[in-house]
Amino acid sequence: MAYFASLSLLGMQMKKFVQNFVPAVALTTLCAMAAHAETTDGKTIAVSAGWAHIMPQGEKQGVNEFYTQYQRNNFNAASGFDLEKTDTAEFKVDYLVNDNVSLGLVVGVPPKFDIKGEGKLLAGALNLDNFSKVGTIKAYSPVLIGKYHFGSVSNVFRPYAGAGVMYAHFSDFQLDGAVSNDVTKKGMAITNVKVKDAVAPVAFIGADYNLTKDLFLTASVSYVHLNTRASLDINNKATGATVVKGSTRIQVDPIVTYLGFGYRF
Repeated sequence: MAYFASLSLLGMQMKKFVQNFVPAVALTTLCAMAAHAETTDGKTIAVSAGWAHIMPQGEKQGVNEFYTQYQRNNFNAASGFDLEKTDTAEFKVDYLVNDNVSLGLVVGVPPKFDIKGEGKLLAGALNLDNFSKVGTIKAYSPVLIGKYHFGSVSNVFRPYAGAGVMYAHFSDFQLDGAVSNDVTKKGMAITNVKVKDAVAPVAFIGADYNLTKDLFLTASVSYVHLNTRASLDINNKATGATVVKGSTRIQVDPIVTYLGFGYRF
């Protein structure tokens, strides 16, 4: 319990960090771009590759069920969906504007998230709590970032802080077989599942540990204020007619830890 409480506290702290630090970093970056792009050690590009652990902090947001036959909405606050934690490989490229400021791009192997459902839908006919997961989905989420590196380029240990913006594209949704079988037994089918793309602010802190002038280890912890919306249709399997149109907000808000190995040139 203490572990989850610590994660929750860290999430709130990082959320405040996003709100307060992003404008400051953006201003610093714009000023730095106007300066002469030169570093005292002669390096202009830094690349790193490593492991990212993604820990969504969101909670269920309720599900809106629109019954087409009756033209009636029912908002079910006790139900909802969230994404489970996962891991992926991540790659970073930074352009060193000067000794203290860099601009970069973060990309990764699209991670696959398990989607967890909670509560009952369809007037209790579909109990999401009976399933370990509803399905899986992949997320493509490149991030543009700006960093401020503290201390001198000659320091072995250099902490940094930064902010950026993420574009999240969700695709390749796969409905879990157990859920599909349960719905089929009830004479229905889940179709037309859509998860909207989203743009989200990112804030992070971290540090580089220089092994040599060119080689370094790097570690960071990030918070992404990411939310999206999902929708689906539930059809009568015999007639193909849409019985219910469901929609929900999905709160992701992940904390991401990263550990990597890098090279400057």
